[in-house]
Amino acid sequence: MKNKPAEPKDSDASRNYVHRFQHHNRVLESSYIVTLENYYNKKYGQIVSPIAILKTCAVVSSQFKDNVRLWILNVAPSGQLKSHTSDEQENIFSKDRLIYAGSDFTIHSIEREFHGNLDKKCVLVNDFALLLSSKAERTRQRLVNALAELYSEGVYIYSDFQKTLTIKGKFSLIANITPHMLNRNRNDLLGNTFLDRCLTVYYKLTNKEMSEGNLQREERNKLKIGKFKQKLHEKDITISKEDIVRFDEYAKRWRVLGGYATTSRLFDMIKSAAIAYAILLDHKSIGEDEYSFLNVIEHYVRSPFEPSKTQIIQLADQGRSIKDICLIMNQDYKTFRPYVSRVLKEARLRGVLE
Repeated sequence: MKNKPAEPKDSDASRNYVHRFQHHNRVLESSYIVTLENYYNKKYGQIVSPIAILKTCAVVSSQFKDNVRLWILNVAPSGQLKSHTSDEQENIFSKDRLIYAGSDFTIHSIEREFHGNLDKKCVLVNDFALLLSSKAERTRQRLVNALAELYSEGVYIYSDFQKTLTIKGKFSLIANITPHMLNRNRNDLLGNTFLDRCLTVYYKLTNKEMSEGNLQREERNKLKIGKFKQKLHEKDITISKEDIVRFDEYAKRWRVLGGYATTSRLFDMIKSAAIAYAILLDHKSIGEDEYSFLNVIEHYVRSPFEPSKTQIIQLADQGRSIKDICLIMNQDYKTFRPYVSRVLKEARLRGVLE
């Protein structure tokens, strides 16, 4: 009988936890995932490494048929290795599995360059804000709508005065954006519907961590990694009823931590992440290694850039009143109440809170 996963303690701000994947089931010294983990840890550090592995899982999921392809939105300040960990996927997978989306990426360019077929690819967007803000509003909205429909239906049909374009395929997505640009474009460019399709993960390196990276940059750039030789596929991974229950528990927590409207898409993304990680491990079932990975990722679902908002939503979800929230957060009720009310109103409009 598998035990219910313990809820990880919030530790991003204090850096109390050190990322380690604990392989409980068997000795995996020769496993590719151990080589990859060590490579990412040495090259990017232990804070960034889990997100790099999550991006690798996204590429693995691009081949899925019965489960959703992972869409990862990586939020971190400029210069904190977002693009590096995305580009790293080219060293791990063959180039024909990856599509780089520059600022000229449009519905027409998809049809022209890829014959309208994105199926089983992973689309990499190193600057998502630039991709969208470089376009006229109509073109921008068309692209966002196309991505949303492709995620849900696997097909997008667009007609203009010249011709009808049909884009087909389900694909995974890795997109990077800064916290400032995410907040600036959240409603106008991305929209809540699009964000609910993404597993959004955050991190913020300290000055010390950035300095350590600068000092070791030359040595880190010399590191190399071999290609991933995939042995297992989606159909080879067994999902038990107990796994379903555990995925649902994660989805319930992550919905509040990440401010999602529902748990249904989160559940699907969590399930896909576990399956992709199992494929990297050459595991035919979901075990403690996969759950350890999900526990680590849980630390990144909560934004370190708006910690008070997340705490307010968590407390309200527990049934706390506005007065209780102010007291627990050690804030003056009269001055803090309007802010709490705004946060709760926004959360209810989005469906995060009932």
